[in-house]
Amino acid sequence: MLISAPAPAPGSNDYFCGRPAGLVYVTGISGAGKSTVCAELRRRGYDAHDSDEDGNAVWVDRSTGEVVGRVDSSSRTHAFLERYEWRFNVLRVSALAERGNDRPVFLCGAAANEAQVWPLFRRVIYLAIDDDTLCHRLATRTTNDFGRSSYERDLALGWHHVTEDNYRRYGAAIIDGTLPAAEVVDDVLRIALDT
Repeated sequence: MLISAPAPAPGSNDYFCGRPAGLVYVTGISGAGKSTVCAELRRRGYDAHDSDEDGNAVWVDRSTGEVVGRVDSSSRTHAFLERYEWRFNVLRVSALAERGNDRPVFLCGAAANEAQVWPLFRRVIYLAIDDDTLCHRLATRTTNDFGRSSYERDLALGWHHVTEDNYRRYGAAIIDGTLPAAEVVDDVLRIALDT
């Protein structure tokens, strides 16, 4: 999703270093591998959370703030996506950040309101992929149906063309998300555990 977080001086990589919370945000475009990274972090024994699970993010009416339940791909029409957006539950993200006082906690995902929670992140890591990988993953993944419709795929491609530059400008670490999952997670941990 597009972000609108306030930036430090362009090119500064110090925005996230030294934050008091141990919450590490692993993000990227739909299909970048965020949920796969989350699962592998859990397998390795880390406290990792997916924005698509446990109410960490929800669909919210842009006008009223009303939260709606899970929405399957057939209901996520153009009109739906104009009215609703995927947002982090700020209270849940704050609770995750508090858990990270003495250890890293990972939040893997993306949401339209992430600027609200950026001050909670100790590090931000962006999983970069190319257009072909993005289209292939959206078409073949079985754990998430976002991006299956042509409209959602086109949205994802549009977001993809600007998000990596935005994250780079805000000081996020950029990782090659096309590598095998184990290598991606090794890179995530190298960055997350570097104080």
